[in-house]
Amino acid sequence: MRRFFYDNFQEYLKEKGVRKIDFILKDNESLSKRGLDERVFNQIEIINEFHKKACGFNGYLKYRINNDTCKAVEEYKVQIKRLNKHMDKIKRDGPDGVFEEFLQKNGDDNLQRAQKCIDHIYENNYMELIARSMENVEICLTDVGFDNLQQNKSIEIVNFYDISYNMVEMDGYFLLSKLKRKGANLKWEEHIKHFCKSEGLGEDSEKFILAMMSYPHEFMRTYDKYRKNKRNWNDEDYIRKMNKSVDEDGETLI
Repeated sequence: MRRFFYDNFQEYLKEKGVRKIDFILKDNESLSKRGLDERVFNQIEIINEFHKKACGFNGYLKYRINNDTCKAVEEYKVQIKRLNKHMDKIKRDGPDGVFEEFLQKNGDDNLQRAQKCIDHIYENNYMELIARSMENVEICLTDVGFDNLQQNKSIEIVNFYDISYNMVEMDGYFLLSKLKRKGANLKWEEHIKHFCKSEGLGEDSEKFILAMMSYPHEFMRTYDKYRKNKRNWNDEDYIRKMNKSVDEDGETLI
């Protein structure tokens, strides 16, 4: 008789043959340029196998998982609004200190890049992608990196904590964007096409992932830290971090 009640989603996945493990050994050889391309290809296949087991869940959980559908895009929209407001103030009153002088020179380019990404997402049937995700009860592992997910005889996962309801495209984004921010120089469009083909997704999904990977994530995140004064840094420290974030965000893909 099929079960409908589970303590948590990890328990459900165990029933589907997914194993919990303590750690994954790092394979430095596979992090070379040639080895990394091949490993990303294989990781995309493993992510797809995870989705086949996880998506479509219609049981009941004692400890529910989060619903992160739309969360990233909505957070990005809030970031854009806040930076835009700050830029308007600088243009109106002039810069107050060296950090605002830095924003005066660099803020508009990143703001325009960020807004272009959001526009690109909405121009390519984003709402239809959300509707499909909700109808199919899609679930993301979120932490889909090499040190958390692998496959031997079965799918093996170290950390289940970040599993959430979300568009499956986001797992592709989480894998590839993390590598891009670390400076990997891979054939991003080919990997995105492979991911979408494996998941049975179309061109709108490819464009969504490209736009998400093009968003100046690190620049906006560092600006948020400045705005919230979350670090005990002076203006020069923040400027160094912002310059580093520009390098990590890399070139736009759209």
